[in-house]
Amino acid sequence: MSEITTIKNEIEKLFKAESGYKISKNANSPYQTVQDLRNGSTNLEDAKFKTIAKLYEYSVGKVD
Repeated sequence: MSEITTIKNEIEKLFKAESGYKISKNANSPYQTVQDLRNGSTNLEDAKFKTIAKLYEYSVGKVD
C-alpha cells in the first residue's frame, strides 16, 4: 500500500470515529473544512497539504 493510500485511509477512519467538531478542535483545522471533507463536498485529494497533514497527525496520534 502506498503512503498516500495509508494517509487517506487513516483520515477516513478518523472521520468515521469522531465528530467533526472534535476533529476540528483537536487537529486545529477549520470546522467547515473538516465537515466538507467528511461529507464529500471536498475530496481529500483536493484539500490543502497543510490540512491533510494536520488531520493525519491527529489521527496517528490517537493510535496507541
